[in-house]
Amino acid sequence: MLKDVMFLVVVFLTNIIQGITGFAGTVLAMPPGIFLQGIDTAKMVLNMLGILSSIWIVAISYKDINWSEVKKILIFMIVGVIVGTKLFKMLPLGFLLRGYAIFIILMALKGIFVKREIKTPEWFLIGVIFLAGIIHGMFVSGGPLIMVYVAKKLKTKSSFRATLAIVWIVLNSYLALSHFNHGLFTEVNIKLFGLSIFPFALGMIGGNILHYKMSQASFLKLSYVLLSISGMALLVK
Repeated sequence: MLKDVMFLVVVFLTNIIQGITGFAGTVLAMPPGIFLQGIDTAKMVLNMLGILSSIWIVAISYKDINWSEVKKILIFMIVGVIVGTKLFKMLPLGFLLRGYAIFIILMALKGIFVKREIKTPEWFLIGVIFLAGIIHGMFVSGGPLIMVYVAKKLKTKSSFRATLAIVWIVLNSYLALSHFNHGLFTEVNIKLFGLSIFPFALGMIGGNILHYKMSQASFLKLSYVLLSISGMALLVK
């Protein structure tokens, strides 16, 4: 019972973050979620909440969606997710996850401390999208890496958030189908998902209010700070 309550507190706090930025909620919730509920339950419940949070953001911000970027991101991320779900069953994942986490932290530190804009080749950015898909297929944690791409391409906070939301609806729906096929939609997991709806909604309402109160500069700074925290969270996953 205590673990369930602690899990609901995690859901509330991380969905404040999700409501502000449109990313990082799931990846921040995953390490404590795995500790409190186990990996299968955490993946199923947090992925379903990720779908709900994205639908919420799209419903209130659909005019801010950059559809050309959505198409590009989805093409390469869907391929990456398919590869990632296969690799999850085949590879020793500890080393890969640590390497990914270190890369994320370095990119976050660059965003925080290096103010000069560095020109990044398009092929590199496409590779970032593909790798984000692979990581998302493995760990439901592609958000930090795709944020690196979106921060380069989208210059307003609302477009940043709304565009990512469409991507998560598609990718997390694919993962939900995969979780269903692997038997993760158990009675216990569905019950925990139901209990999570209320703290999830409170977190999203609070996060959305903060999103509109925050300046663009503060939004980007918070996003990069969250990116570094996400990387550190992945190191301990």
